[in-house]
Amino acid sequence: MKRKNHWVLFALLLLALINLSPSKETGLVRSEDRGDEPPVSVPQTEVPQETGQIRVAVQMNEADFRQLEQMNRTFMDSHKIQVELTNVASEEAYASFQNLLKLGESPDVLLLDNAWVRQFAADGYLLPTEIYYSGVLSGEVLSVSLIPNEWNGYVWGVPADADPYVYVFSDAVLKDMGMDTPPDSPDAWNDLLASGSEKRRLPQHLLGMDGSDPYASLTLLWQLGGARENVQASPFALNGEMRAALKRLEQLRPLLISSDSPQAGNQDLWSKLQRGELAMILTTASEAAKHPQAGTTVMFPGKQRDRFTTWIAGRSFAVSSHSQNADAAGEWIEAMTSSDSQSQWFEATGHLPVSRAIYDEAVKYKLPDWISSFAASGAISAVPAGSGLPAGLEEFSGLMKQYLNGKMSAGSFADKLGRIGQ
Repeated sequence: MKRKNHWVLFALLLLALINLSPSKETGLVRSEDRGDEPPVSVPQTEVPQETGQIRVAVQMNEADFRQLEQMNRTFMDSHKIQVELTNVASEEAYASFQNLLKLGESPDVLLLDNAWVRQFAADGYLLPTEIYYSGVLSGEVLSVSLIPNEWNGYVWGVPADADPYVYVFSDAVLKDMGMDTPPDSPDAWNDLLASGSEKRRLPQHLLGMDGSDPYASLTLLWQLGGARENVQASPFALNGEMRAALKRLEQLRPLLISSDSPQAGNQDLWSKLQRGELAMILTTASEAAKHPQAGTTVMFPGKQRDRFTTWIAGRSFAVSSHSQNADAAGEWIEAMTSSDSQSQWFEATGHLPVSRAIYDEAVKYKLPDWISSFAASGAISAVPAGSGLPAGLEEFSGLMKQYLNGKMSAGSFADKLGRIGQ
């Protein structure tokens, strides 16, 4: 009897095990019956990183802005950063940027004129580059582009480009004047202006420039004699050199034509230069590159001992102290200022690079013939861009424009020039 009971118990246990072990068919049916119910175990997938977003405001002409947009699209294709670009009219940029920074509503990145960097840094509106920029600046970037960005022991902007002022002159007209190149020193200008038409056959107009451009006007005053290199002095200081320059400017004024004056008429300065009515134009290298003409030559004013010779215009990228994504801003800036980007920028816009390495291979990068003089200029044109310089330049621009257009006497101009910044 006991053996029979054991077999019955064994049969019941075997039947229970068979019922508890699902077949492959049963498993498939149960899986299909779950509907939208999630599986018990979810496969581990890589969580995508959050995409960074930054805003960038620049000040440039439309053609240059289109080039920047193209470079920015290439950047976004390879980075998880969305970049919103805004272009502000150059004449409105300073006031617009200043207001936005004051209100704490500025974009993450600003493209600033180098002359503005120290003021915005002193006002607490910018981050030092060491917070967001991992590249090396000192020794790798032209000193003339880096010095304006240094203040209080820190660097406050990453140089983006350079644009020195140059002479573009008519070979034939200067030859008729008995000259091979424009005057390259205060003594040479003094000799030319003192002799006047007695020794030389002067053209209808000797020099053309944009009288509303303060950098061109300041370059002209330096060319005529003022001022000596002095990091402590204002570029408008009415010292002996500046007074001598103003006397020469008064002699030059009847032979000088400004692009915004009634004398210019319907023809621009480049047309006058081509027709032989103008001997030379003082302008930026990028503007000269846009007007190549047969029979003309571009010259960078040579370096002179202890004397400023020409303004080196330039711009730098800076990050607002209110930025919430400084790392992404720094990553974008590094991409926009790489050697490849600087080469593309120069080729498309005529604005010179700031990387020393590019100048070491000037032929490879197709830099202009006069570039060796510029590369050797060092920091001599890096004027002390203190916090008062932007306002001083604006005041100087207004005075110079009135003076060149005959609406202000030489004495009044000199008096008001000496008062700038006081």
